[in-house]
Amino acid sequence: MSKLLDKELCVVTGAANGIGRAIAERFIREGADLIVADFDVETAKKVYEGNSQVVDILKVDATNIKDLEKIAESVKKTGRKLKAVLPIVGNGPQNPIPEITPEEFHLTMDLNVFSAFFTVQKLIPFMSDKSSIVLISSIAGFQGGKNAIVYNAAKAAVRSMARSFTGELAEKGIRANAISPGPTETQAFTDFVHGDDELRNNIVSQLPIGHIGKPGEIAAVALFLASDESSYVTGAEIIADGGFTNR
Repeated sequence: MSKLLDKELCVVTGAANGIGRAIAERFIREGADLIVADFDVETAKKVYEGNSQVVDILKVDATNIKDLEKIAESVKKTGRKLKAVLPIVGNGPQNPIPEITPEEFHLTMDLNVFSAFFTVQKLIPFMSDKSSIVLISSIAGFQGGKNAIVYNAAKAAVRSMARSFTGELAEKGIRANAISPGPTETQAFTDFVHGDDELRNNIVSQLPIGHIGKPGEIAAVALFLASDESSYVTGAEIIADGGFTNR
């Protein structure tokens, strides 16, 4: 049985944990060669070191343009074109509007918007007419919600970015799409629930599918968008939220 990304070169940032790790591991199973990047490079090394399909493991602060240029340098050294670019870095504070500081505002925008845009910008020279960009937004980007206004706005920008990349890069044959996950079993979700079983159960009760999403379920969507299985899909957003926004 052929693998969807056999011997294709892909870049995944935020690959040490959570959704980024699930995507990287799924891509490896589908035959991809990977350049992975994360600020938590020690964890990334524990996960990927010794894997012959992992071309490079980079320590990258995704809010630092010089660090993002390291990824481009790593790709350049391979002499290959990229099949897919997946900038997965993102997070944000849980604070009410009066308590948000300028520092938190800028950091949240940098982690979610700056990092996605400039990762893609630096890697466009290594893309071909078969390349795919997959961004991670969130249902927060269109649903809103309390105590996360900056994160919500940042994810709305990422949704828009997928469409805007499409408008500018379609003539090169480069596709760009976004995934908007709902509640997913990541460290950020664990921190949000903070051991409150009642809160967790309340969230589950609002999910028609009956369970919190698993990172691997988001990775399956990313695989579809990164591979030729989605060759006619661009400028789209796939909502992977277990029916949360349709309840």
